[in-house]
Amino acid sequence: MLLHPEHSQLVITLVYHYDELVGYVKRRFGDHHFAQDVVHDVCLELMERPPLSKVHTPMAFLRKLSRNRAIDRYRQYQTQQAHLTILQQTAVHSHQMDGERVLHFVQRLEALKQIIEALPSRQRQVFLLHKLHEMPQQEIADELGISRNMVTQHFSKAMTAINLSWGSTA
Repeated sequence: MLLHPEHSQLVITLVYHYDELVGYVKRRFGDHHFAQDVVHDVCLELMERPPLSKVHTPMAFLRKLSRNRAIDRYRQYQTQQAHLTILQQTAVHSHQMDGERVLHFVQRLEALKQIIEALPSRQRQVFLLHKLHEMPQQEIADELGISRNMVTQHFSKAMTAINLSWGSTA
């Protein structure tokens, strides 16, 4: 890319006063690497989009361009940091919510276990054989040596007791 002699003089001034411009940006923003990046950006900008009008005071122009570029970069950095903070907070909150859900589930499961253990032995036995082992009521009756009607009664009483107790732990 060929630069107009006027614009090439501006780039030469930038190169010649590079350290001074980096120091200028560093004094205002406190970070040497940030200042170097800003001055590099200014150089690229001058090469890609030279000023439309003649620059009478090249150093003043370069300082102003560097300061404006630094402000833009700093604002962009702050916006990125704000977004990252929000994402991190969301992730932490989401993780805490997952932990809270797991804890709540474990607590409810423990409460259900205690309710089932508190059932009278025959009701508990019928309930577990039917719900946990998925045995049909007639098989439970045959195994326990009771009528199918008694299996139905024990199961109904167990479900009533569980529903009543479960509702009070919610």
